[in-house]
Amino acid sequence: MDTTQPASTGWLAARVAAALGLMISFYALALGIAVGLLYLAYLDISVAERVHGKVVLFCLVGAGSVLWAIVPRPDRFEAPGPRVHPADEPELFRTLEEVAAATAQAMPAEVYFVNDVNAFVTQRGGVMGLGSRRVMGLGLPLMQALTIQEFKGVLAHEFGHYSSGDVGLGPWIYKTRGAIGRTIEHLADNILQKIFIWYGSLFLRITHAISRRQEFVADAVAARTVGPGVMMSALRKVRGAAMAFDGYWHGELGAVIGSGYLPPLSQGFARFLKAEPVATRVRSIIAEAEKSDQTDPCDTHPALGERLTALAALGTGGAIDDRPASALLTNVQKWERRVLASVVNDEWARGLKSVEWDKVAEAVYLPMWQQRIKDHGHLLRGRTIATVPHAPDEFVRLGLATRKQDDEEITNEAAFGRAWHLLIAAIALPLVEMGWRASALPGEEVILHREAQEFRPYTELSAVVNNEVVPGWWNDRCRALGIADVPMDGGAAAAV
Repeated sequence: MDTTQPASTGWLAARVAAALGLMISFYALALGIAVGLLYLAYLDISVAERVHGKVVLFCLVGAGSVLWAIVPRPDRFEAPGPRVHPADEPELFRTLEEVAAATAQAMPAEVYFVNDVNAFVTQRGGVMGLGSRRVMGLGLPLMQALTIQEFKGVLAHEFGHYSSGDVGLGPWIYKTRGAIGRTIEHLADNILQKIFIWYGSLFLRITHAISRRQEFVADAVAARTVGPGVMMSALRKVRGAAMAFDGYWHGELGAVIGSGYLPPLSQGFARFLKAEPVATRVRSIIAEAEKSDQTDPCDTHPALGERLTALAALGTGGAIDDRPASALLTNVQKWERRVLASVVNDEWARGLKSVEWDKVAEAVYLPMWQQRIKDHGHLLRGRTIATVPHAPDEFVRLGLATRKQDDEEITNEAAFGRAWHLLIAAIALPLVEMGWRASALPGEEVILHREAQEFRPYTELSAVVNNEVVPGWWNDRCRALGIADVPMDGGAAAAV
């Protein structure tokens, strides 16, 4: 497959003909079945000596379901996020115009920010693509994960879908998929439904194959615009960052936002990606994806390995601009709040208090620790940090003891996790009361600092629980830090 040149006129014509042929065939099949059913009902009523009520009902209901399912629906477009105008972000739009000119494409009519490591273009509005307008979505997390030049590559890829006619054809394919789905849904489990399931599977396999070819063509457009090496780097980063974003959103932000605070989202995601545990995992994900050159027939995108191989055949050049693409924006935090409001609730998002990441431990985690010790500190009465439970079965017993009377039964694994939360609180809280400073930066565990001393309770206690250190190491470590005799059940500062 030649990806060094734009899609040829012949290939484009063949692709359009194939897609249109499939769509026309579906509607012809649906109409033919509906007309045939109606004709059978007519024959039964007008010709047969005795009307077969069940047969007539089956024919009428089946024909009505098919006809109703294939009626074209107007496209009711719902904004995927806050809309951004040229006056809001002039440098971003200058970049969009630069890439649009480089790919010989018109600018989209509307641009939106979305909460995703992704960018997309589409035609929205109208009926079956007629009367539609160009719409582009840009992920704020994407702009933090990529450099400006890589971001331009992604934009060029999206404009590449316009240049080869993919987006114009998309509404027809999308609407036909919807009509097939509605037809299957409206029909009962019978021979008619099986016919449309078979055709739907065929339609998806063929149109998804077309979509995968479109991705190669769009990649080639991006390679000509920013250089193959830049686009390869962008694809790798998008794959890794997309996998990491879910962990960041639910693991790092969940507790902070749930406590009524809003930290800098994009800045936090950048720190999350650079944290060593996360960076190591991301590199592993990208390496595994690069090895895969087998694409599932049901995928709309080729495997990462296939795309990188195709790009590598074009060369490795490209300009370098290490600034994050978010530098194109004048006020990232304003858009973060507006994107969050579009994802959840506008009034709730407006009520969130701003907090910097280096204050999250104090604002969010300290109250959590205080509540845990208030609820369950009595379970650790008589224990000091040096005598913290070490054995896994002790963790399970401690976790099970935190259950309340109206709690559901919990597994040993869940109890183990509860014990960890309680023990980290029981270690961190008294040390903070004694003047240690706690930090909980994105991608990092809770770390406690005092002057030149640093204490990582989760990692260091894990080493003990997993028998990765010699017996007595934990006790020696606590004595070296001067925290061995600190009680864990609350009131530590006063006791010491």
